[in-house]
Amino acid sequence: MLAAQAATSPAQKPVSAVKVAFISVRNLDVDPRSDYVGGIIQGLLLYDLTRTPNVALIDRSSLDRVLAEQELQLSGLIEDRGSALKVGGLLGADYLVYAEYVAFASEALVTVRVVSVSSGRAGAFAERGGSENVVHRAAESLVEYLTGSRPQFAGAAGERGIVSLRDEAPGSVALHSHLIRAEIFLDGEFAGYTTGAIDKPFMIEKLAPGPHTLRVHLGRGFGVVKLPQVEFADWEAAFELKPGERKVLRDQTRDFNSVLYDLLGLLDEDLYYTPETAAKAAKVYELSFTDRTGVAVPVRLALKPVDNGGLLELRPELSVGGLSANYSLKGIRGEETSLDVKLGLLRFRASIDMRYDRTRLDFSLDRADIWQGMYND
Repeated sequence: MLAAQAATSPAQKPVSAVKVAFISVRNLDVDPRSDYVGGIIQGLLLYDLTRTPNVALIDRSSLDRVLAEQELQLSGLIEDRGSALKVGGLLGADYLVYAEYVAFASEALVTVRVVSVSSGRAGAFAERGGSENVVHRAAESLVEYLTGSRPQFAGAAGERGIVSLRDEAPGSVALHSHLIRAEIFLDGEFAGYTTGAIDKPFMIEKLAPGPHTLRVHLGRGFGVVKLPQVEFADWEAAFELKPGERKVLRDQTRDFNSVLYDLLGLLDEDLYYTPETAAKAAKVYELSFTDRTGVAVPVRLALKPVDNGGLLELRPELSVGGLSANYSLKGIRGEETSLDVKLGLLRFRASIDMRYDRTRLDFSLDRADIWQGMYND
């Protein structure tokens, strides 16, 4: 709401009725769709003025008669101050009043202007909002200016809207999905099944503009994984459909196990241990992941390989967050030895395979706070 403004101070409370000639309401917007708002504003202003003591409205027939005699147009009085004051004098009016407005999607900026016929001084009162009370508040300021006393026009009965410029043309939604016969729910109601062909969308026609939700359901093992907490849910999209719009949505549903597989593995390496690959085995791995509470967990792994006369030995050093541990794994000719330990939120596996001509080394780091199939737990 804009504060009421006046170019001059309110008049003193008169001993007789103030005579007011109401000229017109002018739409300052170029959009003719809002012309109807002017009729509402005029009706409310005239109603408030007619129920105000000490304010007398000059009837419209008298105004039309004077305009005809002076060969003037009603619309020209706003632009031609001299003609307006002349007409006001011929009518015996004390003040000329007119209103201007600009309508938005759900609100209007209403300005009521008043001109003293005797002095030419002007006042203006602006209010913004979407209900009838916008006009009532402007009328309150006008009456206070005219009479020196502020009435109470705005109230609960004036909460009705005065502007509705929304284009209600229906729109449509095209849902592209790779799923076969997954259930589709629009705003919580069943709408059909996915086509199973990514290039052939499921169409929803003649959908009213506004906010909507679309959800796809295909059993317990499919949907989206919410991160970092690793929670499981159907894929769902909330969207605002504009009038006449064709909204295109792409289903992001995946099978949960494939998502979990990508999240689980932080490191997975294998190599044949030779003088040429020894540097890779001796590499220090530094990485991190975000746990299910959203905290970043730093990880450091050093295998520390040692060649003891052709027998490979690992002396791994592992740190996960604030935890650290040292391990040992020795290769045995003709056998495969392995290490499988858990430290904090990680599982470390390593193996030395010396059953064949060459020594094979495998090692991996996996998260221990998530696992495949956990959505069934």
